[in-house]
Amino acid sequence: MPSQPWLGAAVLLAAVCSGPAYAQPNWQVLPQAQTKSGSQATPGWQPLSPGSSGAAKPGQPAAPQWKPMPTPAPGSGPAPVVWQPVAPGEKQSLPPSSGQAPKRQPPTSQAEAEALIQRLEPPADSYSTLIRLGQLPTANGLESGNDQIIFQQVSPLGGGAAGGSGNQNYLLRGDFSLSENFQISAYYTYADDPLYSAPASKPNNPGNLWTIYGGALKGRLAGGKAWQWAAEGALELFSVGSGCGGQGNSCTGGELGNANIFNNSGQKVWTRNIVGSLALPLSWQATKQLQLSLVPAVSWLPSSQGSNQGGAGEFFGTNISLGVGANYRPNAQVQLFGSAMVPLGPGNNSFDSKLVYSRTPILSLGTNFAVNPRIALEGSITNGFGLSPSTAILALPSAPWQPMLNGRFIWTPGAPDSKSPNYTARQASLALGGLSVNTALTPSNGTKQFGFNADSRGNLFGFGGVSVSNDFQFQVAAGQFNGISPQNSFISTYEGGGNLNLRFGGKAMVMRPTKGLPLWTGGRISVGRNYQASSYQGYLFFESMNTWEATPWLAFSLNPKLATSGLGTPWGVGIGANIQLGQSFQLIPEINAVATDLGGTNGTNGSLNLRWLANQKTTVDLYVSNAAGLLDMGQLLGNSQVRVGTKVMLSF
Repeated sequence: MPSQPWLGAAVLLAAVCSGPAYAQPNWQVLPQAQTKSGSQATPGWQPLSPGSSGAAKPGQPAAPQWKPMPTPAPGSGPAPVVWQPVAPGEKQSLPPSSGQAPKRQPPTSQAEAEALIQRLEPPADSYSTLIRLGQLPTANGLESGNDQIIFQQVSPLGGGAAGGSGNQNYLLRGDFSLSENFQISAYYTYADDPLYSAPASKPNNPGNLWTIYGGALKGRLAGGKAWQWAAEGALELFSVGSGCGGQGNSCTGGELGNANIFNNSGQKVWTRNIVGSLALPLSWQATKQLQLSLVPAVSWLPSSQGSNQGGAGEFFGTNISLGVGANYRPNAQVQLFGSAMVPLGPGNNSFDSKLVYSRTPILSLGTNFAVNPRIALEGSITNGFGLSPSTAILALPSAPWQPMLNGRFIWTPGAPDSKSPNYTARQASLALGGLSVNTALTPSNGTKQFGFNADSRGNLFGFGGVSVSNDFQFQVAAGQFNGISPQNSFISTYEGGGNLNLRFGGKAMVMRPTKGLPLWTGGRISVGRNYQASSYQGYLFFESMNTWEATPWLAFSLNPKLATSGLGTPWGVGIGANIQLGQSFQLIPEINAVATDLGGTNGTNGSLNLRWLANQKTTVDLYVSNAAGLLDMGQLLGNSQVRVGTKVMLSF
């Protein structure tokens, strides 16, 4: 016998919905029982036999009369279930309860299905685990279709004796899945700076060139969900050059120098070497969040260089090593990692400023942040300079314990994207950025942009961008600075008049507005250099963007930024606004409060821009500014004269 009201209602519903072939019974109230506490139990119900009346028997309460209950006031609780009679033969259905969304209908076409997917957040299991912990490989492989393109740069935190932005090593790598158990990789690395610590035994600081073309094959040998064992073999062409003329000159040409690290010939030593490596990583999933790796490996490197170019000098030789690493994953988007590679010999993996070779452990500690399953950014501190499998065991030449910043960008084109931002027309215009103060919004996936900028003092720049995700845009810019006054050594080094400046980078949107925090937040990073023959210096530019839509017509942006180089690090904070003037125009006032005086005492600068939204694809800016230029470091250097300029942007 039912003893709860909801159970009685369920029995009633079953009777109503049992179909027209059966007569619906009448109901009567059961006698109320006393509980142990003395109170009356909730009344139950039972059906009457056909033909019986619903009249109450002696001693029983009268059968109740039914009527609709009043709708409660908003916020006072859920609305009651409303019952109504169903005529014989009528289709019986229950309407959705109050406040419940109607059932979503399935998509009727591929276009509708794709539009629905774009409105969903990517699932947690679509984020890949790390296949490398710094320089250390793991047994993890790529899932089918999740090929990766990687750009990486490692550089000391200071310039050292090399000057400029120090000893950078660059990597471009592609990892491609052949099957569930095999992947193939192709890569190129390039480093061309003089040594970080100048050898006291040499008349000048030798240039140092390392370039590598190579490929690797990785396969799973055994394992399951809890552990995996894999093998990765690599074969590479390692070009080594030393002795190209001293500080500030790279080892890229065929000219003679007067010092190299291999002999005293006074000439450049340049050799090509076939090298290789084999690693056998074993990875164990200790917990849901923690993975541990043990990696025995061997690298075959030459033990000498320059035997036919003035005399053989010592080089690294073959190294057997043992690596350990850990990867901790607090959530789907963040992975914390650390690794150590210990060389065991018989060769060496480092040399110091006295050109004495030794064995040095390679240590890495860092964080990998996935903006979404398609885009990941990684940063770590390491003393490892080699970026290929065969040279991953090598420390920074001449300074084996020098800490370096290792930045890695990982693009997985086939992975799910973050949900579409569904921009309004106003937000889409904010995604174009400001003038010298950037916004946090990025153009939607697939958007291509081309721009041109010129001003009255001779600055000429071009810009190109392509969005490979709803949250990330690749960017490239090139052009010339001109008419910067007054000049100083810092400005002439990085923004010399009439010299080509080339920059590569990307902009990521890392947070969208929520009810608790109505901000768009993003970051942007770029690398590149001034190609002036007497300079040839590069720098790293980083900025954080935060944009708040205060009203439908007013938005504010806060834009901290810095440019790091061997000669100094100018930094400041940009503050800007975007004011909508009718449908087709925006007024954009900006100021960059610069905290350093590397550009002179007038580093702080301001701009005023009138933007014409000609149509959905074209915008035209007309501005006045006393910034040295709109490109990266130019935003952190003032100018004694005002520039009048224009900027045209096309979006497709």
